[in-house]
Amino acid sequence: MDCASRPQQAGRSAAAAGFTLVELLVVIGIAVLLMGILLPTLGRAREQANKIACGSNLRTLGQALFVYANVYPDRLPNGNPPLVYVDFAGANEIMKVFAAEYAKDARVFWCPADRDPQPTQILSAEQNVVDSARVSYEFYFLFWPPERGPLLSRLKGEAPLAWDLDGAEAASPAQNHGNRGGHVVFADGHVAWQPAAEWGGPSWPRPAAKYYER
Repeated sequence: MDCASRPQQAGRSAAAAGFTLVELLVVIGIAVLLMGILLPTLGRAREQANKIACGSNLRTLGQALFVYANVYPDRLPNGNPPLVYVDFAGANEIMKVFAAEYAKDARVFWCPADRDPQPTQILSAEQNVVDSARVSYEFYFLFWPPERGPLLSRLKGEAPLAWDLDGAEAASPAQNHGNRGGHVVFADGHVAWQPAAEWGGPSWPRPAAKYYER
């Protein structure tokens, strides 16, 4: 073999060892296709994991409410003044006490699908603020005058105790699960997913209205 033919053979060997442009485009196309298939699957898996964790948090809160009702015979947390249905200061104080003495872990007040930061402590019951008991969830018993309860036994195991905040409100930035609905923990302790179409209001799951004395 003469010296003149060696560079040509070396060039052909280098080309054979590497990718051609067509082969490279095929590889990129396959990678893009796989990403298109896998990303929605991963997204659905993450959403399902968030739902499971969210339901677990509400179940834990429900159990803590049962303990509270055992300590304060049949009563659920309520800091409102007499004849007052909603009181900002009363809600702040009662939820701080409930969180510290009964729930005991600020993280259970936070849905993993919530875009707000996870609380490290519960300092208020104000919606959409850091370290609030209502960062992710709403609570039925905060909307009652103390003369009317609510008493756990009168809810007959059917009324909601707590739920995903604004579960049926499409425009709400506090909505946790994309306006598909939300989890609800009921007065018998069970947790269920309630689709948005079944809610009685933007943040009022059924059958809240049936038991609400107003």
